[in-house]
Amino acid sequence: MTTAYLADRPNAESVARLCAEDERLRAALGGNYLTRPVFLDGQTAQDIGERLSKLYDLLLSLPERLFGNDVREFAAAAGWSPLQMRTALRPDGTPRSVPRIARSDLYQEADGFRLLELNVGSPLGGFDTPLINQAMLRDDHLRRFVAEHRLEYADTLRLLVEMWREAFPALDFDAGPVVALVDWPSSFPTLAPRLRVMAQMLEPLGIEAIACHVGEVEVRDDGVYVHGRRIDLVHRWFVSEDLIAPADAALAAPILVAADEGRVELFASLETELYGAKGCLALVSDERHRSAFDAAELALADGLLPWTRMLADRKVEAEGEQVDMLPYTLAHREEFALKATAGHGGLDVMAGWQADPEEWRSRVLAAAGGPYVVQRRVRPLVERFPVGDGSVQTEPVVVNWGVFMIGHGYGGAFNRGIANPDPGVISLANGASFTTAFHTPVA
Repeated sequence: MTTAYLADRPNAESVARLCAEDERLRAALGGNYLTRPVFLDGQTAQDIGERLSKLYDLLLSLPERLFGNDVREFAAAAGWSPLQMRTALRPDGTPRSVPRIARSDLYQEADGFRLLELNVGSPLGGFDTPLINQAMLRDDHLRRFVAEHRLEYADTLRLLVEMWREAFPALDFDAGPVVALVDWPSSFPTLAPRLRVMAQMLEPLGIEAIACHVGEVEVRDDGVYVHGRRIDLVHRWFVSEDLIAPADAALAAPILVAADEGRVELFASLETELYGAKGCLALVSDERHRSAFDAAELALADGLLPWTRMLADRKVEAEGEQVDMLPYTLAHREEFALKATAGHGGLDVMAGWQADPEEWRSRVLAAAGGPYVVQRRVRPLVERFPVGDGSVQTEPVVVNWGVFMIGHGYGGAFNRGIANPDPGVISLANGASFTTAFHTPVA
């Protein structure tokens, strides 16, 4: 499909330009877009959605399988701090119900997709992805191509609203609930334009949404209010990493307590983020826990996850042998990335193959025993994208597939790409641009 698109395309300058000129996209995501969408076979989209759903089931089962259903022990093993645990978890350690929503960071290798990270819960970039599809479809050539091949795209925001309806049956969505999109005070000035765009997108779906930060939320005996409006549902955008001091926990606590007491619905609890910690993936990957999974579950995990371990001074299994982890990690610098267990957006990640040997040694030794994982390097395939200068030339681009899992299946793809065959981390800070996906119908 990609080959056919490129062969029939005189140039792709307008696709990126149409996105960059879209008023709502410019407010939400800025102006950097790739020169075409990516194309996905519908059956592959369905398959990766189902595989992510099954992996999510494994992650949700970890407290019971490995920690006697004590989520506090699970959180400690996944790298959460005591403050995060005190603020986000129940005092008795019993797990809360968490929603079935996640956005993956996938790289496509020669033999299939590999999962580097799984971002879960409510603060997920990409609910505005349908705006990219809609802007690109204003291009005459792409619109004809999509129609000719009967291509489709998932409306991620509409799927989110359907999840709200299922998760909160007591709310009357036909009457139009009031939803607060609540961020943290320090990040709100940056995120506010994007949240306001999300509020605009929710309006045609019959939902009034208010973008705000935690400091603007007033918790009263009869409910939760923002700017004088009573809130039916809080969509949480602040994250567990915001809770770095007792004052932070005190700021977040009233909303969390109000949700526990039934004065407002919360999507989603801070506990949900625990299942997206990189340390959580390390628990599934670790050979010490393989006896907790059956053959099908092991095949699923081995097929999706690169080798990932919590970084510590201990013995691990690597390449079929028992090795000392720290010397092994130092000796194989070009094969590993070092990641903080709870980082977002490519922050707190060091690609060993791009690091100076002494810097790598220093960072690894300093991180050992802390909330860090090491993960085996993934070597993604490159795709060809038009250069976008009006010519027919193409360039190699590596794509980070941000595939959504909503419910039990595929929910769209919020993708980033960079014109570098060896990018290390694909992030906006490294110059990545956005694109979206179209897929063939599912039989």
